[in-house]
Amino acid sequence: MVAARLMAIALALVLATLAHADTQKIKMTVTSRTATSAPYFIAVEKGYFAAQNLEVEFVDAGGGVAIPALISGTVDFSMSAAVSVGASMRGAALRVIYTMADRPPYELWSTQPEIKTLADLKGKQVAIISRGDTFEIAMRITLRDAGLPPDFVGYTALGAGTAPRQAAFASGSLPGVILSSGDVTPMKSMPFFAKAHMIVDMEKSIRMPYTGVATSLRLIETQPELVKRFLRAMVRGVLYMRAFKAQTVDILLKADPANTRDALDADWEDLMPALTSDGTAPESLIRKDLEVRATILNIPDDKIPPSSQVYDYAPLREVAAEIAASGWKPAP
Repeated sequence: MVAARLMAIALALVLATLAHADTQKIKMTVTSRTATSAPYFIAVEKGYFAAQNLEVEFVDAGGGVAIPALISGTVDFSMSAAVSVGASMRGAALRVIYTMADRPPYELWSTQPEIKTLADLKGKQVAIISRGDTFEIAMRITLRDAGLPPDFVGYTALGAGTAPRQAAFASGSLPGVILSSGDVTPMKSMPFFAKAHMIVDMEKSIRMPYTGVATSLRLIETQPELVKRFLRAMVRGVLYMRAFKAQTVDILLKADPANTRDALDADWEDLMPALTSDGTAPESLIRKDLEVRATILNIPDDKIPPSSQVYDYAPLREVAAEIAASGWKPAP
């Protein structure tokens, strides 16, 4: 009880100090404007970033662009946590500081009539956002669990956002496309959908660390308070997202007016059961993920780095404890 009061007092002092500080501008890359990015847009809309004296500029970018920018210091935080893991395994000084879910809300679809099962995809291409992203890792885990070799399919990176993959799905230009149910929902009434079929529901069949936030080790070491300020706002965004579905969808529609309420509703419903309880992934899932990535990177088993060289949840745990001790609850 005393410890909780002390934490609450410490948090109040931090907030009081921030009230007199200058606003700091930061950049964050986002791969989409759907449920997985909701906490960051919520934190802007509800003033959680502003309360931490942060002004956030969002940059739409896939991991292939985001991670080099993170390494160079051009951006401060990135949603491309999955791609950062591969970079860290190759020696980049990056760390995942938050893990959103323990399974991907993905589905593997095809509109080509001859492709009905995973076996039918042998030697064919599957659409993803960028090489080494969660789409590719999910596909590789799916293949592994089915007893198929890692080179069973090829990968076509189409870039950030849902539109390129939706277009590939609608046109049938690629044999396989990985989508979320939110991506699929707005296309169900279109004529082409009559010949579409889901091959694998990945959310039900696999588990893996899925999406989150990565930053540089340099930022963690030289500006630890900035990292914690970012996380304070983000954790509040996550708590709001959990509590208020309709309001979360409203905020996402504002962030991306081209989206639809039905699609975002479905996206939210898919994500909620997969959310991690505390923003961290268990060591067992992390090790499996690193092993799959090692095959992509040709890293021998005995050279796979420890999770501490890829993940750093310490700032998140500190911030989450502060918020819990303060009794803070989101309000609509």
